[in-house]
Amino acid sequence: MDPHDLIQNLADLCRQRLLPLLAAAVLMLWAGPALSAEEHACDYLTKDEVQTVMGTGIGEIKAPPANPMGQSVCFFDIPSDTAVRFAQLQMFRTGWAKGKKWTAKSLFENNMSFLDSLQEIPGIGEKAYWGGSGLKLGAGLHVLYKDTYFTAQAATGDPAANLEKAKALAVLVIKKIK
Repeated sequence: MDPHDLIQNLADLCRQRLLPLLAAAVLMLWAGPALSAEEHACDYLTKDEVQTVMGTGIGEIKAPPANPMGQSVCFFDIPSDTAVRFAQLQMFRTGWAKGKKWTAKSLFENNMSFLDSLQEIPGIGEKAYWGGSGLKLGAGLHVLYKDTYFTAQAATGDPAANLEKAKALAVLVIKKIK
């Protein structure tokens, strides 16, 4: 093969294979910051804040992508040999809505209409209800504040302490909502 053909084959290979890969890499670098700029529940509580409220070390933090509706969850695992221990923030903001069917207020009102035995908690957000402790449906402190509906949960093994710690987490979240 003569050098001219070799160079031509190499140029063709670059156009056919490397150029699309390079374009994809540039697109990923350009779009990456825009995608990562999307807000998430984990933007509203830090590991140090949760550790301070819970009074113990935090293990793994799980931040799965938002669900199809736009709601996100930040889960803080608390290592324990005896029981399930965790703190969790589940959050939905009107601006995060995918499909624009729900607002924070309409989702909050809808969810509260399906839950029994709610205890109203004054002084937190615009409206707040305690749904109890544990892994049951509706557990946690449900808070409506501005364009945000969130549920703060604290699992310590002590139901009375869970409410107080959930309140403390909620106050931290509210301070960061603009």
